[in-house]
Amino acid sequence: MASVKSGLTTIGAVAIGLDSKVGDFLEDIMQLLLGDPLGSGPFLAEPSSDQVSGDARVRYLACESLFNVAKVANEELLPYLDRIFDGLSRLAGDVVPDVRHAAQVLDRLLKDITSHHQDKLNVGSFVDELAKRMKFKNPMIRQLCLGWTSLVLSMENVDLESFIPRFLEGIFEVMETHDHSRDSRQNADTLLDKCLEKVKNLERPKARRIIFQTAQRLAQSCKNQDKVIRLCSLCWLYEYVKLTPNFAGAACAASSSASSAFALRETDEGEAMAWHNGWSQRLPDVMDGVFDCIGDKETEVSQMAVDLNNSLLELSGSLGDGLPVTELVTKLRNRLRPPEGRQLGQPAAAATGSEDPTGLVVVQVACLQWICLLLADSPQQMLQKETMKELFMPIFENLMHPHDQVVIASLRVMAQIMEAHPVEELTIEDFFQDRCVDTFTAPRAPGPVDLFTKIVERLLLVFSSEREMLESRGRLMIRQLCGHLDPRRLYVTVARAIQQEPNKDFAQKLVQTFNWILLTAAETRQLREELLEESQSHPQLLQLASLPNSTSGTGAKEVKPLFLELLEPWFHNPASALALCLWSQQYDLASELTARFASFDPTLEFLQQLDQLVMLIESPIFSRLRLRLLEPRQHPSLLKCLLGLAMLLPQAGAFQALTERMQLVQSSLLLEAREAAPKSGDWWGQDKRTLELKALLETFDKISHA
Repeated sequence: MASVKSGLTTIGAVAIGLDSKVGDFLEDIMQLLLGDPLGSGPFLAEPSSDQVSGDARVRYLACESLFNVAKVANEELLPYLDRIFDGLSRLAGDVVPDVRHAAQVLDRLLKDITSHHQDKLNVGSFVDELAKRMKFKNPMIRQLCLGWTSLVLSMENVDLESFIPRFLEGIFEVMETHDHSRDSRQNADTLLDKCLEKVKNLERPKARRIIFQTAQRLAQSCKNQDKVIRLCSLCWLYEYVKLTPNFAGAACAASSSASSAFALRETDEGEAMAWHNGWSQRLPDVMDGVFDCIGDKETEVSQMAVDLNNSLLELSGSLGDGLPVTELVTKLRNRLRPPEGRQLGQPAAAATGSEDPTGLVVVQVACLQWICLLLADSPQQMLQKETMKELFMPIFENLMHPHDQVVIASLRVMAQIMEAHPVEELTIEDFFQDRCVDTFTAPRAPGPVDLFTKIVERLLLVFSSEREMLESRGRLMIRQLCGHLDPRRLYVTVARAIQQEPNKDFAQKLVQTFNWILLTAAETRQLREELLEESQSHPQLLQLASLPNSTSGTGAKEVKPLFLELLEPWFHNPASALALCLWSQQYDLASELTARFASFDPTLEFLQQLDQLVMLIESPIFSRLRLRLLEPRQHPSLLKCLLGLAMLLPQAGAFQALTERMQLVQSSLLLEAREAAPKSGDWWGQDKRTLELKALLETFDKISHA
């Protein structure tokens, strides 16, 4: 052992003595220190467990000797750097502090030499050695590797396309290990930032190759339990999206035209296709990784995931019909789930389990956003029968979700499906397999029924079995559907279904809910305007009533006025029918209906509905009706209707409001009202109104007393 120590000291001294001529003997010197293929030299020797103290001195002197050689050999030592690094990484994690200190001093000298003579280094072989050592768990060795990785990254002649993908996984492994030293994690985080900056500054083709080599690894890191790793992975992926040429969210593409589907200015067609194909292949995994973070409890992580998800949606919109629909649908189907312990048609009291955590709510909404995008951008693939069978039921079941955000998002998707034109003919059995396929129990007129009608009827069936849902969330759901669909078509479909509904109590609730939305919601303003226009430009009632069996001169079926489509179904709820007549300016019919209210049992529910009707009349939306009270001679039926309501109501708040309103009309004008005068706004003249009113009132009596 003593001879080894003396020999190491002598080697260092000889190297210093040789000075500038050390290069002539460098191969021999390095063979003495590093060894040959037959055996390792002192610098690379493994420490013996039974001679720790002696071996430690040898390792220290080996570092000192190599340090002296390096000082005089300078850049001539670089061809041996990969083998030197092998020994240096062993010594960096030595148990003896003096040896570790000697290794650190040698490490600093070697880095200084390398940084000044980068062209002399065989980067390929050195990177191989560095990559192997990066996987070691010792924090001191990892610190050494991170330092050298940072140095190699700053070299001008390094191939970043192969370097960054190769070392990215190792750097993440350093961050994943929870050792006692924070330096490794901090240095790894700093190094990741440096790598990302390098990628951002590369030419687009080179950046593209790095992006699509590392995107899947980053997506996997989004599932890591460490929040720092999740956040870092999300930041990388977010920057990747921004680096995509002509991406609308990137600063470099802010002035790009959005009208072209993924058209790359200043980029040839082949490069554009490479970006297109790259994202198409990586998008399902990236999206799935984002979903793991989008509901994260850490606010910073979840917000970054939301931003990335929005960017991915925007990017996917530019991919057009090149989206990997099958893979995306599989990922989305696995993420969509109904409320815990709850299925459609199951009573609310029978549900088990608690509400989904907020994180899962965000994931559900994000999944539904993606389905909306796919339906809009890839309808040919999304509207295939097999795809719809896979997705429709989870979406429909989410209508029962306890959170409004999920319900609203589900209704938006449902509306897209209802208004779409399927590639293949779809039946309700395709969607509700083994789940109460008979969607509507009421008798239906013969003939084909479109998908729109079938889904509306299925929704009404859910309302029928879930009365609490209709009362607590029915208005929200109907308003959302009116906002996304043609509200006229929706109301006409519902009205025809109500007309054949055997459950009168349920029909009454439906009419009350739909009527309130019709007369108050912003989404149904178009319908209210249509009702008013019909009252101004009307044909004869007899002619209108025969429309179902009449056709125009061209043989096409004429559209029945909305008022007549709604009137008879609205008879199931007398207060709603009266409100519809008042809004549509059908005051004769309204007056006759009010007179018939006296024969009804004055139940609390009925009086409450009349009270709500008075409050509605007093609201700003009925200002047109109140202004007609200034013309009592032309509208005696309106006055008679309102006076009749006042007589029916108990002397409470609604009665007082209506009485005060009626006191504004002069008594003399009320007594002198000319009932024989033609009524503006009515759909029938004085000569024919008696017969038609009688027919309508008989229908009202039949429905209301059933």
